[in-house]
Formats: sequence, structure tokens, C-alpha cells
Amino acid sequence: MSTAEAQARFERLPSALRVASLSPDFARADSRRDPKLQCVHACLDGGDSEWIHTVHLLPLAGQAGEWGAISPYGYGGPLTPATATAFLDQAWSVWQVWCRQEGVLAEFCRFHPQLSQMARAFGGAVKVNRQTVSVDLTVPDIASGFNSLTRRKIRRTQQAGVQACWSRKAVDWARFSTFYRDAMQDLQATPFYFFPNSYFEALSQLPCAHLLVCERDGRWLSAGVYLLEKGGVLEYHLGASSREGKEIGTPSLLQAQAAAWGQAQGAHSLYLGGGADSSPDNKLLFYKLGFSRRTLPFLVGEAIHDDNRYWAAAGRLGFDHTRPPARLLLD
Repeated sequence: MSTAEAQARFERLPSALRVASLSPDFARADSRRDPKLQCVHACLDGGDSEWIHTVHLLPLAGQAGEWGAISPYGYGGPLTPATATAFLDQAWSVWQVWCRQEGVLAEFCRFHPQLSQMARAFGGAVKVNRQTVSVDLTVPDIASGFNSLTRRKIRRTQQAGVQACWSRKAVDWARFSTFYRDAMQDLQATPFYFFPNSYFEALSQLPCAHLLVCERDGRWLSAGVYLLEKGGVLEYHLGASSREGKEIGTPSLLQAQAAAWGQAQGAHSLYLGGGADSSPDNKLLFYKLGFSRRTLPFLVGEAIHDDNRYWAAAGRLGFDHTRPPARLLLD
């Protein structure tokens, strides 16, 4: 179905399921990361319930008309208020029939930790990947949950005259695209993270996307993109800091300001995500745990939709059932 129709169905879901990064509108904008991505929305009506699923399709190398399905950048998976096993099984069966007809051989899914119960609507194999961090915004004093190091960094940035402000200006979104890529260059990030200007332009058009900037004397020190769908969960999507910002401690001020704003907007959680890998001592995870000790499991799912064609594709690359690839063939 079209993005507009899928978004209308998404907006009819119970509020607890309407997490911004799972919306069809976000998935469509996120597909601007890579011209090879095709955004697909599917739905099964079930009388008083429905099953909605959005994926990005990537062409598989070596054979025209064969695809792999992946979640948008961040998270994905089916959304449904249904709990009846019969309906969930039917939805998955119909989805797999469509996939086989369209040449979608396999799928990799990343389930949102704030909605990990949605893994029940995915018919493939599911496992825990890592732990993530979520800040409780329902408590009166959010900062009381920050550790002492984080609180010290916030005080230091405030004493240094750093200001934090939200912006919807197109010029600031354009500036953020350069600021973000410069930070990725400084981190020597993989090419995947060097998103084009068109990606940030697409994000800026989403009502759920918000840009927060920490600056001093006109110099950007930290900035982040947050997603919020009419209350519920405020999500930290992308962030970047300059070397000066890291030295001062502005990444901590960025999250503290976001938490305060999210609470004022009626959000019940600030979802920060996890570390750069599954290691429990990852530096990024350590930074995020400075805001909350509440952790949520990040689940991932794998499914083969067309067994014969999938293993034929794997065979062309030298794999078979006894020597399978380390991960699903999805690109």
C-alpha cells in the first residue's frame, strides 16, 4: 500500500504502539539514505484488528529480481494490537506468500526495545542482541537518576555558558548534516554512517523529528535528532559532537535537555539506544548508562521466506546448509 495509507493505519493504532521510528512516514524518509532501498508497507485486516509491517528491500547481488528485506535504520517489525496466535500466524503466512511471489528471499528485523512484545508478531527466529538504555520521564526529578559523573559534566557545561535550543529551521538541518558527517569522520566511522544531505532534508520534513543544538558563541558543540510521536516515547535517533564539545561535556547536556523537554511534552520515556557493539563495557553504552540504569533488551529476528531460492543464492557464493553464511544474505 502507499505510505499515506499505511501512515493512516499507523495513526489508528493504540497510542502505546505509535513509536515514531516505526511509522511508515519515518521509514519512507529513512529510505533516502540509499538509492537502492525500496520502502514497502503491508497490512492484513483482521476484523477488529490489523497487522502492519514496513520493510526496506535491497537487491541481492548476482541475480535480478531477488531481494532481501531489512528494518529501516534503527528498528522495525510488525505492529499489531492482536495477541491471538491464529491471527498472528495467518498474517505471517500471508506475508511470506507475498515475499515469495515478489522474490524477497530473506528478512532481518530489529525490534524496538520499547515494544519488544511485538516480536511475537514475527514468525522467524528471534534472539537477544544487546542491552539498551531508557530514561524514565514519569519521575518528578529526572536528574536524580543521572550518575555523579553525568551531573558534573552538565554543571560544567552550564557554567561554561553553553546554550541548548531546539530548531526547525532548514538552515540548521542543513548545518547538522555537515556537522554530523564531520563528527563521523573524526570517529573514523564506516561509510554507512555518512548519510547524504537528502536524508537529513527528508528527516526535517517529518513532524515527529526535532533538532536540538548545544552551542557557545555561535559554535555548535553537540547536536542531536530526536523523534516523538504525540507523546509516548522520545527517541534519540542521531547525535554528534565536536572535539571541543566532548572536552566540555556537552553530550551530557544534550541528553539532559532532551529529557526535560520530553517530560514537558508528555513523553513517558527517553529511549537512548545501546552501545556500538554488544560488549557490556562498550564506551557508548557507558555514556548512556550515566542517565539511567534502566535497561531493555534489544531483540533481532531472522527469517527465510523462500527456502529453495535462498539456498540457491547462497550456493552461488559457495555456501550450503552445512556451511551457512555467518549472517543472512541481504545485500
